[in-house]
Amino acid sequence: MNVGVVGCGRIATLVHLPCLQKIEDCEIVAVTDIHQHHLTEIMEKFGVDESYTSHRGMLEKADIDAVVICTPPEQHFQIALDSMRHGKHVLCEKPIATTIEEALTIKKTLQKKRKEIQHSLIFMPAHNFIFTPCFTEAQKRIYNGEIGKISKIRGRAFSNLRFYKAKTKFRVQAKGGVIEDQLPHLLYLFHELGGSLEKVSCVEPRSKGGVINDVNVDGSLAHGVEANMSAGWAGFLPTLKLDVVGEHGEIRMDLLRTPYNLSVVRNGEVKALHMGRRVRQFFDVLRFRHPSYQLEHLHFFDCVENEKEPQVSVDDGIELVRAMSEVMTHFDAEKPASETERVVVLRAGEDVEETVQKSINMLGGLTIKKNDLVVVKPNVCHPKNIENMTITDPRVLEAVLNLVKRRTKNVMVVESDSHSGTAEKRMINTGTMDIVKKCDVDFLNLSKDDIEEHEVAGFVLEVPKTVLKADFIVNLPKLKTNDLVYISVAMKNMFGVLANKKRSKLHKSLAEVLVYVNRLLHQDLIVVDGIVGMEGLGPINGSPVQLGLIISGLNPVTVDAVCCHIMEINPYVVKPLWKTYKAGVGEINIKHIEVIGETIDNVKTKFRLPSRSPRNIFTALKTSVKVYLKR
Repeated sequence: MNVGVVGCGRIATLVHLPCLQKIEDCEIVAVTDIHQHHLTEIMEKFGVDESYTSHRGMLEKADIDAVVICTPPEQHFQIALDSMRHGKHVLCEKPIATTIEEALTIKKTLQKKRKEIQHSLIFMPAHNFIFTPCFTEAQKRIYNGEIGKISKIRGRAFSNLRFYKAKTKFRVQAKGGVIEDQLPHLLYLFHELGGSLEKVSCVEPRSKGGVINDVNVDGSLAHGVEANMSAGWAGFLPTLKLDVVGEHGEIRMDLLRTPYNLSVVRNGEVKALHMGRRVRQFFDVLRFRHPSYQLEHLHFFDCVENEKEPQVSVDDGIELVRAMSEVMTHFDAEKPASETERVVVLRAGEDVEETVQKSINMLGGLTIKKNDLVVVKPNVCHPKNIENMTITDPRVLEAVLNLVKRRTKNVMVVESDSHSGTAEKRMINTGTMDIVKKCDVDFLNLSKDDIEEHEVAGFVLEVPKTVLKADFIVNLPKLKTNDLVYISVAMKNMFGVLANKKRSKLHKSLAEVLVYVNRLLHQDLIVVDGIVGMEGLGPINGSPVQLGLIISGLNPVTVDAVCCHIMEINPYVVKPLWKTYKAGVGEINIKHIEVIGETIDNVKTKFRLPSRSPRNIFTALKTSVKVYLKR
């Protein structure tokens, strides 16, 4: 049998290609990858004669019978479809598609092609751990009634990305992070033992380093079987544990570390079973020689040669996509935005005022009526603006004030006191007050305003009445990282309107507070100063990033999401941003946001996250020294 492999990343080079080499009468005829240097290495290492940078080129020119798909998940659907239309058998890495519609189309295409060619075309999802010796033995014992009717299954899937050394970043760039990488293994194993996932009752994601790196999922399978799944990128040694609880006992296994071992618990006694290697089995796993890989490939070839249905069917692949969709709906808004949100991204250029006016015009212009009370909230969080990266650029503030004044004379710039000093002190020291006077508008220290008390997360928020009664709110944030909530842009800037004397106490529930404030106070215009951004340990002690951008929009959630993509930060890990989107305010899925002006790909810059890395600590110390020396 002649085989072509599409995608030459780690899963191909460590698993599929070595397994294919070991199978008698199998020849790896062609490999495909978008990176030519990968192809050169693979051809030399595995003795492959043909290479292609397009899977369609391989399908049209190479003499192959089967295709093994090893690309990132979003590419599986089209490659699978094209391969079947060319009459090729397919072994496809998990998941076979990213949506139910795509998965069902794969099944429909498979059925149609089988009728056309009148023989059993094989399509098999690569759910490799189903072929693990301890798992297949556990299945036999469960089906034979050894532990009685299953009532609960617990599973843990933990891996180490550094150990794996992936060549592509789709895992960490995916909105679900580890959920989309490790959780599928548990889902297809649970399905094999306890039936379909019928309900997801709880999803608890946790983030670290700008990605969702840990999750716990509770739900129920068919026939009322309770399911508990946890997955993560943690520790050094990978693990894949399953505990299957029945009426009369329990079966325990670690499919990764000890694929030949099984424990059966009955009447309080634990019986250990060994079905093969003992000492060497874990070392084989570390060398990517897990037995399930080879057994999976042998099964696929057996199905092709003998024209029989694979143990893992296309329906199993569809069920995994459906189960993943059930889990991932937890990340979607409860009430999707009724219309497409728009954000304008422009290069600031030399004339900042002209750029600001252009961006507002592209949003539809100002909808301010005569005599409307307009409240303008810049970011003046510190009395010193080191390297122009800490507070809103005075040119942005002046440009907005000049535009607003053409509509109404009732304009008020606002700030409140903080641990960095009184609002007046910060406004004066940074030169922001000079802009207020130059534009002949009023300034209000919100800490001296009348307030309304709002209770949130066990805290009392003091919300100034001036902001509550404003007819039009303009938010002028700075684009920065934040050591508490990853980013400090539009949503975080509204934290500065609160009149609480000790706002730092609110940091304990900062996400909940930001969600509440941004839902309470409707912002009519956001203009982000992205001329000089801040990365690292922001929002005060980071280091400058020369972006040269003005980013404008009408919704703080949507604007912050676009800023995240510009900073190459996953918006789903920014807790207040994600929670506000979940509540139906704004949009964070970039596919549903209309970005006009510059494209994100043309302006995005990787920001250093606000971690306690040696580099961030060093730059924070440098910034602190500059702050101290600046008089």
